[in-house]
Amino acid sequence: MINRQQRILGEELIVSAEIHYFRLAQEEWEKRIELAKDAGCNTIASYIPWLVHEQKRGSFDFSGNYDVAKFIDLVANYGMYFIARPGPFVMAELKNEGIPYWIYEEKPHLIPVSWNSKKVESAILVYNHPDFISEVERWYAELSKIIKPRLIQNCGNIIAIQLDNEIGMLHWVNNSPDLSDFTLDRFIDWLTEKYHDKLRYGFELEKDDHVYSLLRSPSQEYSEKFVEDYSIFIRQEYAIYVEKLKSIFENLGIDTNFIVNIHGTSGGRGHTFPIGISQLKETFPLSNVFPSTDIYLGEYSLHNFHDLWNINEMMNATSDKVYGSMEFECGSGDYGDNFGQRIDPNSTIQKAALCYIQGNRFLNYYLFSGGTNWKLDTEPFDGNGRIAFTGELHGFAAPVSPDGTPDYPYEYIKLANEPLKNIEKQTAGNFKLVYDDIYVAYLDEYYRTEYTFHNKKRPNIEIRRGYNFWDSFLKSLLIMGYRYRFIDLEKKEPIGDALLIIPAARYMSFSIQKKIVDFVNKGGKVLLYGDLPLYSSDGSPCTYLINNLEISPGEEYNASHKFFLSVYSPKGIFKEFRTYWARELKFEPTDNETEKLACISQIEKPCAVRKGNITVISTEFNGNLKFFEYILHSLGFYSKIKLTGTRKDVIGTFPFLLENENNKFLVVLNNDNYEKNVEILFEGKNIGNYRIKPKEIVFREIALR
Repeated sequence: MINRQQRILGEELIVSAEIHYFRLAQEEWEKRIELAKDAGCNTIASYIPWLVHEQKRGSFDFSGNYDVAKFIDLVANYGMYFIARPGPFVMAELKNEGIPYWIYEEKPHLIPVSWNSKKVESAILVYNHPDFISEVERWYAELSKIIKPRLIQNCGNIIAIQLDNEIGMLHWVNNSPDLSDFTLDRFIDWLTEKYHDKLRYGFELEKDDHVYSLLRSPSQEYSEKFVEDYSIFIRQEYAIYVEKLKSIFENLGIDTNFIVNIHGTSGGRGHTFPIGISQLKETFPLSNVFPSTDIYLGEYSLHNFHDLWNINEMMNATSDKVYGSMEFECGSGDYGDNFGQRIDPNSTIQKAALCYIQGNRFLNYYLFSGGTNWKLDTEPFDGNGRIAFTGELHGFAAPVSPDGTPDYPYEYIKLANEPLKNIEKQTAGNFKLVYDDIYVAYLDEYYRTEYTFHNKKRPNIEIRRGYNFWDSFLKSLLIMGYRYRFIDLEKKEPIGDALLIIPAARYMSFSIQKKIVDFVNKGGKVLLYGDLPLYSSDGSPCTYLINNLEISPGEEYNASHKFFLSVYSPKGIFKEFRTYWARELKFEPTDNETEKLACISQIEKPCAVRKGNITVISTEFNGNLKFFEYILHSLGFYSKIKLTGTRKDVIGTFPFLLENENNKFLVVLNNDNYEKNVEILFEGKNIGNYRIKPKEIVFREIALR
């Protein structure tokens, strides 16, 4: 039975199935809902696309296959909640990302220009323009007639509304910032108020065509500074947009949970996801607004296991609210219906379990069911005339195929929900994950990189913020048992007794450099991985950090087809290995406090050093567990939870400890497809010897003396 009181996200675990009613015939709805219910879901979610419901301005169609009210009521009949996703932008492979054609035809001034004054070619509109907001108000007002009486507190089943979808994503992936007159006017006002400098770029910032042209085609002299300023500004604009959308519903008497959804995974990896966090993190503090993620990592293996951990921990670091995933990939991965991929369905089980223990409290299996892309009433001559661009059918990779037949991933949705509900039951939904005293810096400035124009700093930042830092160092920490958190270093102070790990590039703002120096001066321990900074985030020279550390970057070395760059340990901690990049680290010859940890072979110059509480690694390491453990142990940090056993048993087996006021619980994920035999230690004490089946998730209460 549905609890008819207003629900706050996080009070209970929400496991949802995304079913697009508008892609199904009415007679198909009930069977799809039954399949979701049988899979253990307690909620249905769906986009409500403006494109299909108002194909002609002022003429709303909520009949037949588009009768969303009837669909929501049918969901309620099965005792299930509903999450409404009404856009205005919904994406979902729909034409214009779900925006009606008539918007573009009747209001072409809402289509922005971007770099070099070119009109954008994607479906982007000027979010905050009054003419767009007023049309959204009409759309939401019509929807409110359906949504309001069906809110949970009004004896309905709607528990949340998602506002828009993947805000800023189109601008990012197309490198198309909104540089319309309207938005540039707002930018100039914001910039003037922030810096009180109308000559910030070397010319008078007036609101005229000449200045617009200079900003749309910035010269190298000020392009770095402009892109940095604009990136900060537009994040505040996104928050204003979300607040406007929320206010429209609230003014219509709709009091509920609101969700913002973050885009960012790419190619089965999470390296770019923090850009999406950065774009929307200013929306997180808004009242009754809860963040959510898009998780498309494909096959879940040692290749990308750490990506999901990092995404979730960055969410924990940037928001103090409950969060979840509104697009939690659950299918075969064969999105093109060309046998392009066949994801192991155990991936869904393991990703769901890790998300839950890290703090996700709502998971929406996306896309749960395929369907049909109907023809538009007035067919555009665009090759198919349908509501979407994927052809007649949609959702080829879904656990329930377009014709309604459950495919092989379907049964694994059931299997994914079982451990979630078991953990929730055994812990009463009240537990904390046990972490080590290690924090990794989330540097927002390193993810304000979605736009580029004469941008020299972006390639350096992109390489140093992730890739080898994630794929060798952070992954190795997880393998060794270290359960690190992230910290939003721009907003929070480092923790005194913890180790602070920082990805470092040639660019780093003065405020972050100073925060690091101040932390070290107070006795804090810091590990810098990457390239020591010489410039601030806006491209201006800034050497505050290296001046205070008295360690500076020297010559850079890169491997080539004739130069096999290698690194060795002066102390014999590890065998010499090949690498692709290294930076000489320079310090005074009389400095006896500085220990050389690694040197460049044949060149005999240090590329990893330790000086007191500071460790700097300026080369791309392999997965050197022995070396990384040596560094952390020498700094006084030992993993609380640890596996012992053969290498084949330890690698790919991930234990986690949960605790509440009364109990402690062990969760172990075997990420490999063969049986493991391991001993698990917590703070040096044996807490059990385990034989773990292939892909098994172990969950049990443990007694610690």
